[in-house]
Amino acid sequence: MENNANLVSRIGKRVLGPGIGGALISDELIGRVQRDLLDLAYSNNWANVLVNLAASASLVGALWVLGALNLMNVIWLLVVAMVCVVRLWGGYLFHRARAVVDEMKDEEFRRWRLRYRMSAISNALMWSVIALLEIPTENNETQFLTMIVLAGMAGGATGILAPAFLVGRVYLVCLILPPAIILAVMAEPNLILSGLALVFLMVMLVTHRNNHAVLFRSFVLKHQNQALVEDLTQKNRITENWNATLETRVAQRTEELRNLVEHDALTGILNRDGIVAWFEEKKRLDATLEYAVLFIDLDRFKQINDGLSHAIGDEVLRVVSTRLGSFADDRHALGRWGGDEFLMVLAAPHEELHDLVEITITQAQKAVSAPINIVGHTLHVGFSTGVAFASGHNPGISELIHWADLAAAEVKRSGRGSVHNYDRMLLLEQERRLSVTQALRRALDADEFHIEYQPVIDAQTGRIIVYEALLRWQSALLGSVPPDEFIPIAEESALIVEIGEWCMGAACKTIQECGEVSDDTKIAINVSIRQIVMPNFAEMVARVLADTGLAADRLVLEVTESIFEKRQMNQIAKVLGKLHGMGVEIYIDDFGTGYSSLSRLHEIRMDAVKIDKSFILAMDDNARVVIEAAIQIAHRFGLRVIAEGIETKDHRCELEAMGVDAYQGYFFARPGVLPCEDQHWQISEVSNT
Repeated sequence: MENNANLVSRIGKRVLGPGIGGALISDELIGRVQRDLLDLAYSNNWANVLVNLAASASLVGALWVLGALNLMNVIWLLVVAMVCVVRLWGGYLFHRARAVVDEMKDEEFRRWRLRYRMSAISNALMWSVIALLEIPTENNETQFLTMIVLAGMAGGATGILAPAFLVGRVYLVCLILPPAIILAVMAEPNLILSGLALVFLMVMLVTHRNNHAVLFRSFVLKHQNQALVEDLTQKNRITENWNATLETRVAQRTEELRNLVEHDALTGILNRDGIVAWFEEKKRLDATLEYAVLFIDLDRFKQINDGLSHAIGDEVLRVVSTRLGSFADDRHALGRWGGDEFLMVLAAPHEELHDLVEITITQAQKAVSAPINIVGHTLHVGFSTGVAFASGHNPGISELIHWADLAAAEVKRSGRGSVHNYDRMLLLEQERRLSVTQALRRALDADEFHIEYQPVIDAQTGRIIVYEALLRWQSALLGSVPPDEFIPIAEESALIVEIGEWCMGAACKTIQECGEVSDDTKIAINVSIRQIVMPNFAEMVARVLADTGLAADRLVLEVTESIFEKRQMNQIAKVLGKLHGMGVEIYIDDFGTGYSSLSRLHEIRMDAVKIDKSFILAMDDNARVVIEAAIQIAHRFGLRVIAEGIETKDHRCELEAMGVDAYQGYFFARPGVLPCEDQHWQISEVSNT
């Protein structure tokens, strides 16, 4: 939508090349495409307006939360709202006018185009105003908040404003250029952020131009094919030579449309439909070949999108597809399955196929892992690969892709960057996980959970000081499901939050109501990091204690070493600090099996560590070194040490000599119903049993 037909014609021909299918684009066709683009721009108008309203309201709300709201911000929001209302009304009038007119006259077209430009640019100028109001402030939080909102608006505008070439570019410049300049010339300039904003603006302008080119090309193809249909109706003008020319033109247009349908718009390689079509055609032409599907999943690609922008992520995908494309020829296909996932389908005789797969993966990994340089960033990308071979029952391409996907997922679970071949067990495991997940969603309502209790024995007095609550599940559909199987699935699906709250409430209520248990005997509940980082976890614990009447100093929460994970450690430390302030004790469970070092025990306040039973059961020289080191360092930090998994008298005696503070294991008691009378172990008697 330019100022005149000649300017649009130049831009259109520059975007599309010298012609489509060998024919130059006429001014008449340019005019039709202009009107289609204007219709699409007004169709997108409501989305652009709603985004503006939501973003402006969110920005002002955030400024209010930060205590940085002032009268000018409120006035700005009201003006933005007024502009948006005017834009919505203009869109409504346009759609009402178009409902009664099949083709706009030139004068009407120019009038509606001018209204659209003025309203869209008015919105953009309002974002320039907020940049002038907030960027020069001394509050870094409001600066970064404003930049984040402006960047998000610019990213969305590359798609919503794709029909409007010049308007979209003016819109992007109004959003990003003013804050970039302000950041560079303000009293305390931020040249790095200013430079990044300019780079982001350039990337957004390129993306917007590409989006506009795709729309322009699609509308041109639409009108050209409509022209072909109209030509076909003029049978009286058809001659033998004209028929041959028409057939050629139809074949060209059909091939172009097929390419659009079967190729990925971002990378130009095959898409899902294209892979399926290639496979079926290949099998029809040569029934002697066998096939292997390589499911290629880029490793940690989300970090590139989140850390640098989706525009740079898109460019990485283009580079990767180009590098992988060097291994695709007439006998092999490359496609993009979606997101950062690619497919390679290799065809070869049976005796050559396995060697071909191995060579292709090795060479592809080497090619893709080479440095990628994009707008000043040097990036390194790797991938995980799942491989599926066509077996004796001649599976279809969808089944092969599903198998390869399962194999790639197994690589992700066990460690990235390697290769895994599909086998039948992967499908059985996936089906089992699905069954467990579905049954788990019904387990609470069906009252299928119960709790067993195992005592922790004081090493000096022989008294029970803690009962550990162990969750058990007896499914009506699956039978007894072990905790090692259903707990990880519950954590992945977030069901652990609801199940964990039920377990804590039931265990606290049971020990509180078991009147013959000593008043100072504690109850220990296992909680996952997924529960701890949920909002208001400490408040939930306080509510359970209040509902059951259990004193806070009788509750112990057992956590694993995953709490030392750096990204969430500050949040976890804050939550555990609240719980400590209430009187709740914190134990580290399965100590020694995680990724933390003993030296990190001081980073989060703890009360005790529980040495994992794998060291107790092994009890070789290496295990003894770990146990002794853990005991010494934990005691230096003022922590108690509990040994799990004690099954023999020798275990107990050796651990007593090492200086553990408490015991837990089958040697004393197996998990079961909470006894309603306090037991007391005489250590000397236990030693002689």
